[in-house]
Amino acid sequence: MTIRKYTLLAIASIALSACRDVNIEANNKPIAKAITQTAEIEPKQKPSLFQYDETVTYSPTALPVWKAGPPGFEGKQTIPESAQDWWVRDIHNPTLNAFLPIKRQSRAAVIVVPGGGHENLVFNSEGQRPARFLNQWGVSAFALKYRLARQDGSPYDIEDHAGEDLRRAVKWLRAHAEDYDIDPNQIGVLGFSAGGELVNFITYDPRAGIANAQDPIERHGDHADFTMQIYPGPIGIPQTYTGPLPPSFFVTANDDPQPARSVIDHYKLYQDNNTPIELHVFAQGGHAFNMGTRSELKTISDWPNRLKHWMIDQGYITIVQ
Repeated sequence: MTIRKYTLLAIASIALSACRDVNIEANNKPIAKAITQTAEIEPKQKPSLFQYDETVTYSPTALPVWKAGPPGFEGKQTIPESAQDWWVRDIHNPTLNAFLPIKRQSRAAVIVVPGGGHENLVFNSEGQRPARFLNQWGVSAFALKYRLARQDGSPYDIEDHAGEDLRRAVKWLRAHAEDYDIDPNQIGVLGFSAGGELVNFITYDPRAGIANAQDPIERHGDHADFTMQIYPGPIGIPQTYTGPLPPSFFVTANDDPQPARSVIDHYKLYQDNNTPIELHVFAQGGHAFNMGTRSELKTISDWPNRLKHWMIDQGYITIVQ
């Protein structure tokens, strides 16, 4: 049996878990010196589009976006998350989970916002896997764990709390751009399903920073410089809109009716505002095809390459010959 060694890059000391990611407490200051870990794994029988192996557990560095927990809910920040298989729940201390490329080919960065219907967080398939795909092309990625408004007994609201988590995450990353060698004017957001609804809030209602805010993170704006949405939900899409919009990319399947309608709604608003938009509506594929690895459909399994090509054309990825 052939054994390969994969070098995983981390920012802080990490622990490997056999079944799921480990959330690591960290302060708001990134650790500059990187360390490497080596994991021995058995290669997969079926080749993947992506240059990684799904049998490896990746444990990113978790960076809380609020030092003392979300305002008004500080007392809940120490409640542990719960996770099984594909989902994470009980998120009370929102974090950006940093996935940094070994070879950087871009100063752009992407915040990945997983879906899950605001009841669960599909963190592996719609958080860390897209982040690792972006890493493959030299892009820094930060997967967001946000509060879940529809989990049983949740005290949270979709826009006021989950939406605020994404706003804070964008501001946090912009404030720490120099620490990660990121261009603060090239921060994109990639949202899946319910995560796309959070992207809508900052797309159609971006808020400027407060120049004299005591918290330096709040001095930064929460707008995205570019957005990408995969089978997005409808919440947060206005009937009409007049104002600046970021360059955007959309993917969905025609047999997933609500996201297909959402994409068309976005298209109309972008056309009305003369803003570039790229959208792919595939004939079939259903909902939640994630990064395409589970689908037998060529269009679905290959969709991440459409994203890669769009990012190259937009200048967010530089191909090194």
